[in-house]
Parts: sequence; structure tokens; C-alpha cells
Amino acid sequence: MTLTPNLTSNNPTLDSAVAEWLLESRMELPEDFRVVLNVVDSVGEWDDSREIFQQADVDIRAGEPLGWVHVTWRAAPARARIDERRAEAIVEVSREALEQVDYFLRSFFLVTLIFLWKRVGRYHVHAATAIDPAGRGWMLIGDSCSGKSTTTALLASRGWRVSTDDIAFLAPGGDRARVVGFRSPIALRPGGFDLIGRAGGLALARRGKHGFWPEDLGAAWVSEVAPDIVVFTAIGGDRTTLTPLPARQAITPLMQRSPWVLFEPTGSQEHLDLMARLTRQARCYTATLAPDLFSAPGALGDFLP
Repeated sequence: MTLTPNLTSNNPTLDSAVAEWLLESRMELPEDFRVVLNVVDSVGEWDDSREIFQQADVDIRAGEPLGWVHVTWRAAPARARIDERRAEAIVEVSREALEQVDYFLRSFFLVTLIFLWKRVGRYHVHAATAIDPAGRGWMLIGDSCSGKSTTTALLASRGWRVSTDDIAFLAPGGDRARVVGFRSPIALRPGGFDLIGRAGGLALARRGKHGFWPEDLGAAWVSEVAPDIVVFTAIGGDRTTLTPLPARQAITPLMQRSPWVLFEPTGSQEHLDLMARLTRQARCYTATLAPDLFSAPGALGDFLP
């Protein structure tokens, strides 16, 4: 059965779930993608002694001496073998994994796609992106619990156009770096949900969060943003502050939030070049986000030095 010309599956339940998820994401699969999804009775073990890199519930083996990438899901039996250079993968999915298909897609399959997108020049970074009323592109970069999603929800409620609150991909765009957003609900922890003060949304029970589509908050969704301002976020203090960060100092925290550059040599130089281009084209800041952000009429823009 064919989901798209470049993605096939042998199971109707998985077909439907993958098709809906990809449609919601608005991330088109390039023509040279080739993914085969097979639901199987038994998922085998890799004969692979390479070091394991862990990402949430996913184990990753990459690099020499084998070249190709092996991805294994720890939550339920599932694995993927990704070609060393081409955007091609064969994925085995157990029936146990199929029973939690939403989590499978958001966890294991997303990581698999991240490696495939890397092979066609899109490089993942944990970041939120938006466009302010003045037309400036913003990129908020930080770890979990750094305030990205809550701030993105606030910006959406203030009329900013929003692309993503977490799943972003650096890509070339002429002489500038652009950021392509993976469309998904803005996921808020209880504290962030209380700060936004909006009814409705989606209960994300497994994650202990509450989700809002940008449109739920009065925002328009945009597929990509060319950042003019990059902010490295953290929560703390009584007052929101933005402190200028020289471009040469911004590379290190940017790499820390885009760790895929470290896993294998494929695309690494272009990935590094895009990060350097980003820090040159944008003004960079470190930010401490505090509750006063929610009373500022212009949101983040009010705190620019």
C-alpha cells in the first residue's frame, strides 16, 4: 500500500496514522525520499557494536565503521536502517509499537525522518520560530523547560505569525539561512497553560501537557522564517532581560541544541555553515524570561536593548 509515491507501508492502520501526521506537519517529503514501513511479528536485533547515542526513548548508532544509521525504539520493538548518504530507510514496526502509534510517530519515526531530512539539506534544531508584527523573524533556542513553548503561545496570542514551538529545520535560502517549521500543537506544561489563560486546546495526556494549534490562539501559521533575531532562552528572575551575544559566542549554544551535527559526517559541513550563516545574519541574545513578559504590550520586542 502506498502512502505517497516515496513512502510505503504494509498495514492500513499505520498508513492512516502516518498520512494524517504528515499532513498535519505540512513538511513535504522530497522526491528522493524512500521509506518502507513494515509491520512485522518480530523485530530483530542489530549486529552493531558502535556507541549508542540516546535521544529520549530512541537509541542511535551512527558513523564508522558501518556508515549507515541504526535507530532503535526502547518503548516498544521497532527499528530503522537508514542509508549512509541517500534519504532511504527500511523500518520494522512491531504490533506492540503499532498499539501506541501516536507516540511511535512523535518519538521514533520523527527521529528517523530527522536523519533522512538531513540527507536533503534540512538540519534539525530544538527551536521555536515566529514573525513579529513588524515583519522580523525570531528564533527562540533552548532546552526543555527553557520557556520556548510558553513564549511561543504568548506570541501567537499577541498576533505574531508562528511556525513551530520546538521542531525546526535549518535550510539554505539564498544568502540567508531559513528555518522550516514542523507544524504541531504548541505543547504547554501546567504552569505555561495557566499563564496563557486560554480555554480549549488538546489534552496531551502522555506528555502531561496541553496543546494549542497556532490558530487556536489567534495566530496564522507560517511554513518558514528567516531569522533576524535569535534568542537563547532560560527562565528565571523577576524581570525579563535580553543581553546581546556576539556571533562567535552563539555557535556553541546553537550546536548544543542541534546535536545531530555530531552523530555522523553526512552533511556536517553544510550544517555548520548554516549555523554560522544564521549567527551572522541575525542579532543574537541570551534571554532570561520572567512573568513580566506577559504584561508587556509588545511581548519580546519590548525587551530588545
